[in-house]
Amino acid sequence: MFDLDDCVAFITSKISKKIADVFNEKLSKHNITRVQWIALYFLGDSEYVNQTELAEKMDKKKSTVVRLIDRMEKEGYVSRKKDIEDRRVTYICLTPFGKKIREELLPYGGEFSDLITKDIPDDDIKTFKRVLNKLVENAESKG
Repeated sequence: MFDLDDCVAFITSKISKKIADVFNEKLSKHNITRVQWIALYFLGDSEYVNQTELAEKMDKKKSTVVRLIDRMEKEGYVSRKKDIEDRRVTYICLTPFGKKIREELLPYGGEFSDLITKDIPDDDIKTFKRVLNKLVENAESKG
């Protein structure tokens, strides 16, 4: 009989949520959420990123990213700029304050990654990533 506690999809979802919650708690001391931190990460990669690109990079729905950007704009992390040639396109840019916060908090990602992978050999991490990618591939297959 099926046992949810043995289901790989349930286990990975549950563990992923716990890890995200711990990282969120660490960032909350700086009045920023994990999702905002992720947005700052991607926005700092290039000068101009449009909302659609950001949604794709973050693997979020466009409507979710619009609400996220609204909040981050109110908090002074980002500003919106219309494309001169195509007014339908809106770019999201880090403000000087957003750049400062990004620079201060970006190292938290590496530190947290090091913390949660502590005492796990590199070969095991490579295997883990390969298995996760195979799980996704299997889930997305039509078979």
